[in-house]
Amino acid sequence: MKYCYSYPVPGFVAEELFDIVIDVERYPGFVPGWQAVRVHDRRDNSYRTEQIVRLKPISQRFQSLTTFIRPFSIDVTGQGDLFKRFDLSWRFAPAGDGCLVSLQVGIGIAFRPLRLAIDAAAREMARVLVEAFIVEARRRDSHRRGQAETEGIARNAVG
Repeated sequence: MKYCYSYPVPGFVAEELFDIVIDVERYPGFVPGWQAVRVHDRRDNSYRTEQIVRLKPISQRFQSLTTFIRPFSIDVTGQGDLFKRFDLSWRFAPAGDGCLVSLQVGIGIAFRPLRLAIDAAAREMARVLVEAFIVEARRRDSHRRGQAETEGIARNAVG
């Protein structure tokens, strides 16, 4: 099963959104369902992870390999107990005053009787993932703007 989602994200450049998606260790703090992440074997353009994600009603532990070309693409390949294999391919491209984020999801189900339930949960998780990253980008941008304003006020008070 394969799905592709594309979302225009005005006001953000590819680098900003890439940095949020590649930072898997922070997912449990802002991505619904992400319970734990451990990164190991980190290299210049890749890393391996062990993760635990709750896809209603199933909790899934899996291992993955992430390869990337900053700031254009992130490819994740993994497997777990319920997945023979899964692939996530993120693409980031300039679009007008922002960025077009595309996510392609491919899933091979190991246990056929759960295929429909896992398929529905995976489609929902892809939507939730992209929305969580957009919300996180806006939160970080708001925080960054607040810091810049505070620093400007402090500079003016001192100067």
